[in-house]
Amino acid sequence: MIRLKQEYSEKDLLNKRLFFTQITFGLMFSIVFFSLVKVQIINPPEGKTGQYEKVEIPVPRGTIYDRNGKILAMSVPYYSLYIDSWKVNHQKKKEPSYPEKLKEELVAILRIPKAEIEKKFQQRYPLIKRELSIEEYKALTEKNLPGTVFLPSYKRIYPGGTLACHILGFTGTDGYGLEGVELYYNTILQGEKGISLVLKDGTGDLIYSVEKKLSLPRPGKDIYLTIDTNLQYIVEEEIENVYHKYNAASVSAIVIDYYTGEILALANIPEYDPNNPGKFSPSDRRNRAVTDLFEPGSTFKIVTAAAAIEEKVISPDDIIYCENGKWFIRNHYLRDVHQYGALKVSEIIEKSSNIGTVKIAMKLGEEKLYEYCKKFGFGKPTEIDLPGEISGILRPLNMWSSYSITAVPIGQEVGINALQGIKAMAVIANGGYLIQPHILKGFKENKSEKFISWKGQENQRVISQDTCEILTKILQEVTGQGGTAPLANIPGYNISGKTGTAQKIVNGHYSKDRFVASFVGFLQHKDARMLVLVKVDEPKPIYYGGLVAAPVFKNIMWRSLQHLNIPPELFEEEHKLVMRK
Repeated sequence: MIRLKQEYSEKDLLNKRLFFTQITFGLMFSIVFFSLVKVQIINPPEGKTGQYEKVEIPVPRGTIYDRNGKILAMSVPYYSLYIDSWKVNHQKKKEPSYPEKLKEELVAILRIPKAEIEKKFQQRYPLIKRELSIEEYKALTEKNLPGTVFLPSYKRIYPGGTLACHILGFTGTDGYGLEGVELYYNTILQGEKGISLVLKDGTGDLIYSVEKKLSLPRPGKDIYLTIDTNLQYIVEEEIENVYHKYNAASVSAIVIDYYTGEILALANIPEYDPNNPGKFSPSDRRNRAVTDLFEPGSTFKIVTAAAAIEEKVISPDDIIYCENGKWFIRNHYLRDVHQYGALKVSEIIEKSSNIGTVKIAMKLGEEKLYEYCKKFGFGKPTEIDLPGEISGILRPLNMWSSYSITAVPIGQEVGINALQGIKAMAVIANGGYLIQPHILKGFKENKSEKFISWKGQENQRVISQDTCEILTKILQEVTGQGGTAPLANIPGYNISGKTGTAQKIVNGHYSKDRFVASFVGFLQHKDARMLVLVKVDEPKPIYYGGLVAAPVFKNIMWRSLQHLNIPPELFEEEHKLVMRK
């Protein structure tokens, strides 16, 4: 009996040891197993595993709209066709002729030679065709062919072709923005790619039909630009006309709301198609309105006049002798196009007298002139939300020569881009404030669809309202019969503006046959706060701003007013009188 109890007791002890041993091995196995799962599947080193591999799930970029909701850029889905040989062979067991049937369907629908299909089928997981057409994808999916795998991706499309190309820019093959808005706002537009685990076969090929999603993709945010597509069409048509008419090297034009700083249109010629950017030269793709430097010439005289009137060193009716068109000053001759004698200050601006403008500047003094050049934003970027903007050139006062006071007031020794030029004129148009030009109106949050408006810096006052009103009236005379730009005048509307004709510097000297013709002008109207700048580079044979650029301004402004349904101001006044009666 005692021996029997001892045997049972030893047997229980053995069972207990065996049980604990099994538990211990079980726990150890579980730890190892879950560690392997974590290392190889959940969080594999460098994105790879023995059986699975991490693969990015493509995501559509946000859509780009104009201010009225018209699509300017969008991502459209497309599919690439792969063949899963394992599934084809599995179907072959049920239907022995299936592989041949599948090949015939692919040849018929995709119009790929049979020999090429046969060669591809020798691979474990072949790519049959990248970027199927809509018709091809529809035909294949309707056939419901086992073993066909469709991998989605996205392609950037610009429905307008060349329309607003220098604003929009384009993307690379990886979907990343490379130019224009696509680059500047890439972080908003690109979204976040998803991640999935895709099974690998023994040779390391991916089997996309067997996958597990770890994180879902988050589409990019949609953005709305300030531009009006209709105005953009108008601007592009008009600058193309002058480009060909005068055999110009290039043409740029900008339309801006002079109160808000919103860019309503911006265009350059030459242009390019963002759907096929590689077919065009880097020069054609350059946004010249923000990247190209030029001397503004006479359009810069508004800064000199504004500073002198604001500082009360002159008044519009003061008389200044203009030396009959030729004046020897600071060891060189300064000339006017015409032989002007005594002119009022208002007439000096109206007729664009170089001599009269320099005499005004000398009354003002170098320090004050430089101070106002800085106030008007020259010598630094406008901070437009587009890539590639240059700072321009405004040398510090201590680097001015004795000659500079005779050059800077008339737009020489100063380098600007077109945006800086239009920003300066906006000060006069809006009553004295320096605006912030911008192209983004706002964007939408994906989840809430809440619209987030663009917010810039607060506009800074540069000159008084009184000075602006004086200059606005004077600049209206520029477009009159006695001014330099009667071809910019639109009957029934009060157009204010300024011409510019600047010699280009070639090899360190002013050229005698290369010029930049420009005009910048505006209409003060509560429903049409439009300021337009036109710059024509190297027009031939005519090169004066009043003859080349002013008519383009007129056409752009007139067609824009028709589009916005803005009646002539005289008509509005007569209508008010009739209503009162």
